[in-house]
Formats: sequence, C-alpha cells, structure tokens
Amino acid sequence: MTVPGILKRILLDKGCCGILFSGGFDSEVLLRTAIRVLGASNIVMLTATTRLLAGYYRNHILCVAEELGVEPLFVPLDLLSCREFTKNTDKRCYICKKKLYTRLKAEAVARGCNTIADGTSTDDLFEYRPGLAAAAETGIAHPFLEARMGRRDIKELGFFLGVREYPSDSCLATRIPHGKLITSELLALIEMMEAPLRPYVKGRFRVAAGTDRVLVHYSPVDEKLVENCQEQLKRIAEKSGHEIELHRLDV
Repeated sequence: MTVPGILKRILLDKGCCGILFSGGFDSEVLLRTAIRVLGASNIVMLTATTRLLAGYYRNHILCVAEELGVEPLFVPLDLLSCREFTKNTDKRCYICKKKLYTRLKAEAVARGCNTIADGTSTDDLFEYRPGLAAAAETGIAHPFLEARMGRRDIKELGFFLGVREYPSDSCLATRIPHGKLITSELLALIEMMEAPLRPYVKGRFRVAAGTDRVLVHYSPVDEKLVENCQEQLKRIAEKSGHEIELHRLDV
C-alpha cells in the first residue's frame, strides 16, 4: 500500500500545513502522512495545552515528534477561565473547539501556514460532533474527509505508516456529564485514576464523574487489569471523597 493518490494530491495542493495533533490515532496518521508527502520542513505540529489533555497523551505527542524529527508546538489555552465552557452545557464541545481552533490557527499562520488540518473522517459525519461547526467557522481543513476516507481507510493507512493502533479516546471534559461544573479538581481526579491503567489497556477505558462517585468504564479485554488495580483506584478516589463503581462495557 502507498498513500492514496487523492489524499496525496489534496495535501500537495495545501502546501505548508499546520496539523492539529491531539495524540489520537487519526490525527497521528494524518501527521505522518503529511510529513511523508510534504516533508517535515513544511509541517507545523500543533497541540493545545489545556487541562483537558492528559499527561499520557502529552508524552505520546513528544515521543511521536522526536521519532519524526518535528518540533512540537504546544500552545497554552486556559479553558477553565471561560465560564461559558465550565458551565458544561451541550455547547461545551463547540465552545472549546472554537477557542482551540482560533488560537492554533493564529499560531500556524504566524509561522507561514495558511492551511490548518485535522483528522476528521467520513465516519465523524454520522456522530454528534459540535466541534465540526467550529471547524467550519474557523476554516479548518479535513484532508481525510476531502479524500472520502473513513476509519477503516485510515486504519489501513496507519498500518502502512507503522502507527501502533490504540483504543479511541477523547478529552477529559467528556468524562463529566453535561450540567456538572467542570473544575480543575475534578479533571485532576479523573486523570489520576486513568493514569495507572492508560498505558496498558487494550480496549475502551475511561473514568467518568457521577453524582457522588466516579465510574470506571472498561472493556472485557481489560477486566483482569482493572480488577488488579481496583484497590489503587479506590484509594485515589477516596482521597477526594468519592467512591468508585466499576462498569464493564458490553462491546
């Protein structure tokens, strides 16, 4: 397999390109593809540094950047100072993405890149993605979408490029249900509870905030791992005055 011709042409047409790299699989495949097609000197690797980015993914981003010989650009963004965001309404994702895209685009343009791209695919169009409206408003390009590539296509391309497959994930704010205030303390608790298992899980895994407890959602493939770490998770939660509840996902 090689980089699909249509995707290659799309990237070549864009020239110097800022790639939004969240640490996820799709954005990593796009980053590696863009470097292969355009060369590292024509790529600006962009990541927003917020309280929503877990340390595990920051470390992964640094490792990928070192491997590819690209200087990562971490751009600080204080979302917790935005009351409209911390209120955690159904507009949370839109508000976050609008601020993130606007800030990162300005950084990329200042470095000579007029095109900013992310890893959105055709499958994303069939899910609830408020961030897509923010992307359209700020002029974020979607090369995979333009090339009519879905997750299966991206997965195949990722294997060709040597990207290790890992479970899909999302930012820490998605662990907090709408209506519950987003605080630095709650985000820190969620990250602390996920950190011991995140490097080892093979399936879907996330810690979510409940009313008076934290919910540990895990895939059957990771059941033994979660059981072995249960006491550790319980101690972390109790320090913040929470109980834990395990939820095995039927997937």
